[in-house]
Amino acid sequence: MGTVKYPGDIARFFPEIENLNIHARVSRIACRKMSEDQFPEDALPRLTLRGYVDNGEWLEAVRTVT
Repeated sequence: MGTVKYPGDIARFFPEIENLNIHARVSRIACRKMSEDQFPEDALPRLTLRGYVDNGEWLEAVRTVT
């Protein structure tokens, strides 16, 4: 999963990460961290403004800021 690069399109990036995670079974927090490491630097401050109740809420926030 660490070799996947963010191509600038979140709609292409997340399905690839999710497919790989089916096999790797990385925890949700670790998977988020691995994903965030690939996002543009200006997106990260906007993602850390609040906590997220579930993965769906976090994914929606990522789609908004990227």
